[in-house]
Amino acid sequence: MNDYYLNRINMGRKVFACLDDEAHEPLWKNVPPLRLTAAVAEARVLMAGLEKLAQEQGQATTGSAADKRREEKELEDAAHELGRLVVRCCRSEGDETGAATFDLSLTGWRKMRDEVLLQTARSLETKAAACAATAKGAEYGITALKVAALKKEADDYEKFIVAPDAAISGRAATTRQLRPAFIAFEDQLEEIDDLVLPLRATAAGALFVSKYDQARSINDRGHGPGEDEPEPPAPPPPPVAPV
Repeated sequence: MNDYYLNRINMGRKVFACLDDEAHEPLWKNVPPLRLTAAVAEARVLMAGLEKLAQEQGQATTGSAADKRREEKELEDAAHELGRLVVRCCRSEGDETGAATFDLSLTGWRKMRDEVLLQTARSLETKAAACAATAKGAEYGITALKVAALKKEADDYEKFIVAPDAAISGRAATTRQLRPAFIAFEDQLEEIDDLVLPLRATAAGALFVSKYDQARSINDRGHGPGEDEPEPPAPPPPPVAPV
């Protein structure tokens, strides 16, 4: 996540730590102006939403890619093993056409891309099921159990075939939500800024407001002292579909 947003989440946490201090809470909670109590509660909800977005946006996409690679290898291994038995079974029956599609080395299976691998494995599943129903298939060790095992690997792979792209798309969608969410949170804090001003009428209230103002300052924790980095630019508007 951009340091701009991380610094503001940190600021929000400082604000609520100040408000929730046992010496400060009695000075503002359920006392005039009463809108302040409601405004703080609304800001908490917005803050919780921001933290959730930050967590989602920060999730790595590499995990789903690793899952996909694992399932892909397991399918390739299973398809190669069963495929060789199907090739031998088909050739023993003079069925070169049936053998040709699956006459592949392990490297041949490994070179297939996503959907091609899945569909070839599905075709092998169908052919192997037909072989398993024959005496010749049994002779070559092609059983319903092995067909089911291949189906399971294909099913598992199908679940992950689009997982990395889905994870990246999900992260991008979350990123698009960040800017409006932070704007809403900042607007809410600005209302609180105004509502605490009357509390300065007492010495204790004035001290609280001073500490609140300090909590509202933004500390740049991303790249050392200096000016806070500029707000990220707004994302470009989505393209307009042609009429």
